[in-house]
Amino acid sequence: MNVEKSLNTLMMFMAVLMMLLTGYLVNKYALDNNVSSEYKSDLNLNGARLSDKIYASCEKKREHRTPSGYDAEFEFLITNIGDNRISNWKANLMVPEGTVVKNSWDAALNQHLDRNELIFAPEYYNIDINSYEATSFRVLLNTIEPFEPDSINFVGYEILSGQKDFIGPIIMVAIGIWLVAFVGYWVTRFNVRNYKERQQNDIKIILQSMNTFISFIDAKDPYTRGHSKRVAMYAAEIAKRMGLSGDEVQNIYYAGLLHDAGKISIPDAVLNKPGKLTDEERKLIQNHTIAGGKMLKQMSSIRGIRETALYHHERYDGTGYPEGLRGEAIPLYARIVGVADSYDAMSSNRVYRRHLNKDEIIEEIQNGSGTQFDPDLVKYMVDMINDGYVNVVKMETADNDNGPNSFHITESDIPGVYMGI
Repeated sequence: MNVEKSLNTLMMFMAVLMMLLTGYLVNKYALDNNVSSEYKSDLNLNGARLSDKIYASCEKKREHRTPSGYDAEFEFLITNIGDNRISNWKANLMVPEGTVVKNSWDAALNQHLDRNELIFAPEYYNIDINSYEATSFRVLLNTIEPFEPDSINFVGYEILSGQKDFIGPIIMVAIGIWLVAFVGYWVTRFNVRNYKERQQNDIKIILQSMNTFISFIDAKDPYTRGHSKRVAMYAAEIAKRMGLSGDEVQNIYYAGLLHDAGKISIPDAVLNKPGKLTDEERKLIQNHTIAGGKMLKQMSSIRGIRETALYHHERYDGTGYPEGLRGEAIPLYARIVGVADSYDAMSSNRVYRRHLNKDEIIEEIQNGSGTQFDPDLVKYMVDMINDGYVNVVKMETADNDNGPNSFHITESDIPGVYMGI
């Protein structure tokens, strides 16, 4: 899941980068091909700067007489002195009738000798004439009489200056922001991962400490072995189904683990007595809530643990102990653990009776709605019995002859809880 999430995030970052780069290239292409106007002029070839943008000159490189007339090589130089570059240009040269083109260089040449016209166009490398730069091309002509070209018709397209680009810098800033966000995300993810690993290790240590402690309680009463773990699981599942936050679910799980901490103070003879308890012995057992509250008083960093140990035997109608709290005056954690605790007691064998069956337990819990239990919580406990969740917990927490007890229920089953057991 985490690998898939990381891959999706990376793909999202790459998609954004591709959009930004595409936008930059499209903008650049649009600017490079944004024609402001067509430029057309008859350029004098004597080199005089009669135009404020383009001027031209022509140099006769060589000439000699031949049996068919005169061979002459001309080099034309076109100079751009405007602020914008000229693109896709062409130059039209009028030649005498009977002219023959023997060769040409540095420009594509279209001959229209039927109308005494030569059209020079750029080759791939000189399609543009940049501002304050020039391009040249040559041609070798054979004419009947000596020929001195005096003008050339020039047509080109003026391209907007890159200085008018407003979108490009914005895209570059966006790419910079993307880079900062990309690096920041992965650095933060790395730091969060390390933090989570440390946090999970801390939680694992807490759980191991709690389980070590409750193993002492389990050792006192073999009939209730695994009781605290099961109650913790039931209580956490109730909290999850109620829609409480991950932190709340985790805290309720801890509270369920330690709800019977005070039983460590009860003598084994009383805790495991098979017969009827005396009033004094019953009072000793009931005092395990007070003993647990005192024992966990210093564990204030985990919300609700002390209150759960102290009040999980209070009843919704106010007839419970140790203080006779009523209704919502009983802390929520204690109410949740209270119904989970009662279910596990009814579904487990005790020294003085066998466990109840499923229908008997559901009837008992429903009969206790509004008297012993918070009626809003009863429905969640009954649903867990009916959908088999409680059976999954019992199987997961059952004694394993091949090693220590282990949970296969994952963090996704109890949000925020790293089992670590």
